[in-house]
Amino acid sequence: MNNRFRTLFLSGLLLLIGFWLPVGGEAALQPGIRTVRIGIVTDGSTPADLAAAALFKKEIRNIVDNEHEVSFPPEFNLSGHDSRDQVRQALDKLFASPKVDIILALGVISSSEVLLRKRINKPVVAPYVADFVLKERQRQKLSGRNLICIDSMYYLDQDVETFRKIVPFHHIALLLDEREAKAFSNLDELAREFAARHHLTVDVVTAGASADAVLKKISPEVEAVLVGPLWHFDDEQVEILARGLIARRLPGFTIWDSHQVVLGLYAGLEARGKQDILARRAAVAVMDVILHENPSKIDVGFIRDRELTVNMATARAMDILPSVLTMSGARLINDQPAGHGRHRNIREVVDEAVKANLNLRSARIAVRAGEQKVEESKADLLPRIDLNTGASVIDHDRARVGAGMTPQRAWTAGASGSVLLYSDNVWANYESEKSLQKGREMDRERVRLDVTYRASVAYLNLLRAQTVERIYKENLKLTEANLKRARIRVSTGAAGPDEIYRWQTKYAEDRRQVLYRESDSFDAMEAVNRIMHTPLEEEFLPVETTLKDPLFIMGDRFFCHMMEKPVFFNRFRRFAMEEAINARPELKVYDAAIKAKKRQATAAHRAYWLPEFSVDWSVDQYLADAGHGERSENDYLDDTDWQVGVYARFPLFEGGKKRARSGRLTEEVSLLHNDQSAAAEVIAQGVLKALNRTRASYPSITLTRQAAEAARKNFELVTDSYVQGIKSIIDLLDAQSQSLNADLDAANAVYDFLIDFMGVERSLGKFVIFLPEDQRQAWREKAHKAIGMRP
Repeated sequence: MNNRFRTLFLSGLLLLIGFWLPVGGEAALQPGIRTVRIGIVTDGSTPADLAAAALFKKEIRNIVDNEHEVSFPPEFNLSGHDSRDQVRQALDKLFASPKVDIILALGVISSSEVLLRKRINKPVVAPYVADFVLKERQRQKLSGRNLICIDSMYYLDQDVETFRKIVPFHHIALLLDEREAKAFSNLDELAREFAARHHLTVDVVTAGASADAVLKKISPEVEAVLVGPLWHFDDEQVEILARGLIARRLPGFTIWDSHQVVLGLYAGLEARGKQDILARRAAVAVMDVILHENPSKIDVGFIRDRELTVNMATARAMDILPSVLTMSGARLINDQPAGHGRHRNIREVVDEAVKANLNLRSARIAVRAGEQKVEESKADLLPRIDLNTGASVIDHDRARVGAGMTPQRAWTAGASGSVLLYSDNVWANYESEKSLQKGREMDRERVRLDVTYRASVAYLNLLRAQTVERIYKENLKLTEANLKRARIRVSTGAAGPDEIYRWQTKYAEDRRQVLYRESDSFDAMEAVNRIMHTPLEEEFLPVETTLKDPLFIMGDRFFCHMMEKPVFFNRFRRFAMEEAINARPELKVYDAAIKAKKRQATAAHRAYWLPEFSVDWSVDQYLADAGHGERSENDYLDDTDWQVGVYARFPLFEGGKKRARSGRLTEEVSLLHNDQSAAAEVIAQGVLKALNRTRASYPSITLTRQAAEAARKNFELVTDSYVQGIKSIIDLLDAQSQSLNADLDAANAVYDFLIDFMGVERSLGKFVIFLPEDQRQAWREKAHKAIGMRP
C-alpha cells in the first residue's frame, strides 16, 4: 500500500471521478518483470479514438518510475472498428497472447465487454465503464481480482435533475454515437426506464459523422438535448451541432466533457479535462499493477468531479439565461458579450467626467450667466437712447392759451437719451462684477477638481469591487475543493458525514457572499457612469491598476522615493502646503470676493464728495395736430422741439445711508479676510491629513502582502495535513478564513493607498498625474528642487 500511495503522491491527483471495482480472474502481474507490454483495444479508429490512446500512453509513460519500462507494441494496439463483435475479437487476441502483460480497454464498448467476461487471466484497466452496465454486473454478484474499472460514463439520473433546475423540460433527445447505440441492444429499454423514473419523454438519436444529419433527426417536440461522446465528430461538427441547436432554441447539455460546452453547447456537469483525469487515473492503476499490487486490493476512493459549466454566449443567443443562483456556483464561459463595452483607464474616465458631468455643467452655465451679468453692469456705463410716439388730447381753453405750444389734439414722435460721463457707483458695480466673475470661474475650477477626484475614486472603487469579487470567487473554488476532499475522507472512513455537511454549509454561504460581491461591482460601475453622465446600465472594461506597483500611475518613482525617505517626506509636507495655498481655487474665490467688496467700499467712501456727471438730450417731432392751438397758428414755432444739457448730481442727505453703507462694506471686507484665513488653515490641515494617510497606507501594502503570503502558505500546509488526517476540519476552516481575510486586506491596502493618493492630489489643488507631460515634468522639477531630492 505504501507503493500505491507514493504513486498517487507523484501523480498529484486529488480530484477523483468514480470508484474502483475489482471483479473476476486470477493473479496479477508476475514478479520480476521489468519491461511491461501493454495492449490497447479502442472501440474504433476515429481521430478521437487515436487521440485518446495517445493520451493514455503519454500519462502511463510519465508516471512509470525509473526501475520499470513500458512498451505499447503496435501489433497489440487494436481497433474494434465500431463493432462489438470486433471489439470482442480484439480482446480475445490480447488475452490469448503471452506477449501482452496488461490490457487497456479504451472505449465504452471495450470496457463493457471486459466487465461482462467470466474469466480474466491478466490485469485489465477499463476506464470507460457505463453506469448502467456496471449496475447490471453488480446484479450478477461476480467478483475477482484482475479487472480495475472506472465507473465514468452516463450518470444520467444525476445529470437530468440538475439540468431541469436550470431549464425546465419534459421531452428530451439523448444524442449518442451510433456505434454505442448499436452495441447495446437494450438501449431503448434503458431509455424507457429512465423516462419513467423522471416523468420524461426520451428520444434516442444516433450520430454518425454529420451534424446536419443529426439535427434533422431531432423531433420538433424536443425541448432539450443531452449530448454524449461523439467519437465521429471533430470540433467543427460539434460547433455546427451547437449552432443548429441554438437556431432551434434547444439547450444542449453535455454528459461527456465540458469541452463541448466551450464549442457551443449550453451547459454540462463534467469537469474540465475529463479525458486527462481518466488517463491519469488509469496510469496510476497501471503503475500499481507494475508494483505488484493485487488488483483486488486496489481500493482508491473514486469520486466524480462535478462542475457546472455554462456557455453564456449560447444562453444569450437563445435568450435562456440561467438564474443568478445557478451562475453563482458555475464556471461561466463567454461571460461578457462580444464587443462588451470598451476598455477605459482612469484618465479616460476622468476626461469623460470633466466633459459631461452635470455638476460641472452647472458650474459652466453659472460662469456663462455671470458673463452676461458683467455685460449687464457694463451697459450702465454706455449711452442710452429712448424712442417714443403718442397722441394726446387736452381741453380747448389750455390749447388756446398755449399759442401753438400745446395743440388741442396732437400726434408726436420723439427721441431722448443720456450719456453717463462719470459715476463712481456705476463703475464700482461694473468692476465688482468683473471680480465676482473671476470668483465664478474659480468656483468652476473647484467643481472640476471635485469631479476629477470623485471620478478617480469611483473608478478605483470599481477596481476594488471587482478585485474583491474575484477573491471571493477564488475562495468559493477553494471551498468546493475542500468539499471534494471531505467526500474523499468520508469515502475512505477517515471522517464522518458531518464534515461534508459543514463544507456544504460553507459552500452555500460562500456562494451568497459571491452574489453580494457581484452586486457591489454593479453598484460601483453605476457610480462611475453617473459621474461620467453616461447611461447607468452601460458597461465598460476597466483597465486594472497593477497591485504590484500601484505608483506606476505617476509615470515615475518620485512619490515612491519620497515616501521611503522621511527627510524628503517632511520637506514635501511644507512644499505641499505652500502649493495648496497658492493653487486652491477656494482661496481664489475669496480673493475675487474681497476685491469686489473693496471696490464697493471705495465707491461708498467717494460718495461723500464725488458727484455723478451726465449729458441728457431729447428731440420731439409733431407729426399731426388739430383743434385749438395748432402750431401753424404761431409763426415762430415749427414742428420740431429739442434740448440738451450737462448735469452733475450729488445726493446731499440720505438720512445717514452713506455712512452706514460705508461702514458695512468695510466690515464685510474684514469678514472675507477672516474667512479666507480660516479656509487657508483648513486647506493646509487637509494637505497634511491627506499626506499622513499615505504615510500609513503605502507601507501597509507591503505588510498586508507579507501577511497574505504567510496566510496562503499556512493554508497550503493545513490543507495537506487535512488530507493526511493530521489536521481537523476546524483547522482548515480557520486557515481558509485567515487566507481569505489576508487576501482582502492586501487588495484593499492597494486601493486605500491609491484613493489616499488622489486625496493628496485634490488637496494640492491640481491633479499632477493628469497634467500634460511638459507641465507634469515642470512640476516634478519644482518639487525636486523644493525638497532637495535629485531627479
